[in-house]
Amino acid sequence: MQRPADSIQIQFNEQSVEVGRILGDICSETAGNTVFLIGGMHGNEPLGILAINKVLDQIRKEGMKTRGRILAVVGNLEATRITQRYLYKDLNRVWTRENIDALHYGKLDLRHTEYREMKLLYDNLQELISSAQGDLFVTDLHTTSGATIPFVVTNKLEKCKEFCLKFPMPSISGLTGFLDGTFLSYVNELGHVGLAYEAGQHSSELSYTRFESFIWLTLYHAGVLVDADEDFVRFHEHALVEELTTRTNAFKIVSRYKIEDGEEFVMEPGYVNFQRIHQGEILATNKYGPILSPYDGFIFMPLYQKMGEDGFFIIKPD
Repeated sequence: MQRPADSIQIQFNEQSVEVGRILGDICSETAGNTVFLIGGMHGNEPLGILAINKVLDQIRKEGMKTRGRILAVVGNLEATRITQRYLYKDLNRVWTRENIDALHYGKLDLRHTEYREMKLLYDNLQELISSAQGDLFVTDLHTTSGATIPFVVTNKLEKCKEFCLKFPMPSISGLTGFLDGTFLSYVNELGHVGLAYEAGQHSSELSYTRFESFIWLTLYHAGVLVDADEDFVRFHEHALVEELTTRTNAFKIVSRYKIEDGEEFVMEPGYVNFQRIHQGEILATNKYGPILSPYDGFIFMPLYQKMGEDGFFIIKPD
């Protein structure tokens, strides 16, 4: 069992930043909506934490006017300390009904790192729900093991999809129906606007700058950031637009390849998000042989890291 970390040092390029679990809690005297920002839900994805820290520092130092509340946290502090996706369990897969009920009744084994982190996130969310004076927007920041254009993932709830359409990038709905126990699923089940943002590869400088722009736009579109003029918004929208961005902006998941223990899954090299694929195409291999695509469509989140149980997804325009 690992000792809990009170604070951690994050290094990226020439940056070295010490952070605690709570990255910031900015409350305005003016009532408004609430934004809950989460970085480092996976411990090998620290760039979202750095970007949150930078944005909140700028808000404080420049005295930027806000309305409502912004709470920002590190999702899995101990896993981030050792730069590992997770220690015992994927924190973004533990939000099952069984675990939530165990947490409600004090039966969850908090000796395990991810269950302790789950309780802290749960407590944060419940406090925000009880204190919110407007709508609650939850944003979970991620990076990927493979190259990708930026995209957002959300639930099929209309208000979630409508919020995602405010951003100049593709949005994917229905992922929570294929994955068990995501934090996003739990947030959406409670009826709040929740989305996950994937900025790019884990260690890319471009991912870092995309995070900054996405956070600024999230605060703006949620009505929390008051000091933002048209030029400010256009600047950050431009930072998120790519020449290779697919012309279709809305997609749905039609298939997920779940990796079984011991199958020795290996993704075929060279796949990137939103790349067109065809039925019968070899997408990966395991100890039994080639894994073929069952559909024509587009590849989504191909796995090029050792930890994880999702080999790839197949998406189609929604």
